Amino acid sequence: MTAASRQMFRYGGWVFDVDRARRLLEEHPRAVEPTPVADWSDAYHLSLLRPDYDGPPWCPVFGPDQSHFNVDHAMRTDLSKPVTIATMDFDGAPALLLIDGVHRMYRAMTEGRPTLPAHVLTIAETATIREH
Repeated sequence: MTAASRQMFRYGGWVFDVDRARRLLEEHPRAVEPTPVADWSDAYHLSLLRPDYDGPPWCPVFGPDQSHFNVDHAMRTDLSKPVTIATMDFDGAPALLLIDGVHRMYRAMTEGRPTLPAHVLTIAETATIREH
C-alpha cells in the first residue's frame, strides 16, 4: 500500500494510521461495543456539516473540517460496519477519540440512530498506530 492511499486521521499534531488500526483489529478481534451517536455528534460538531454550506472552509478544534466532508458519501455508508475509537492517556485518565467513522456517525445522526457499533482500541494499541 502506497503512502498516498493510506487512510490517516489527523488531530492537531497527532496522526493516526487507520489502515494499521484495521489490521490490528483483524489480528486481534474483539467484541463490538455500542457507542452513543449524540455524544460524538456533539463533540465533532456534526450538525454543522451540511450540504448547503456555502461559507469559507472551517476546521473546528475537534472533528472534521467542512472542506473535506462529503454528505453524499456519508449517506451511502454502511452503518453496520463498526467505527474505530482510539484511547489515549490524558493526565492519567483515558480519553476517547473517534479516528474512523465520521461519515457513518453523520448518517446515524441524521437518521436518529442512538448508537453505532464500535471497536475500541486500548491505550497500548493506540500507541502502535500513532505516527511519530
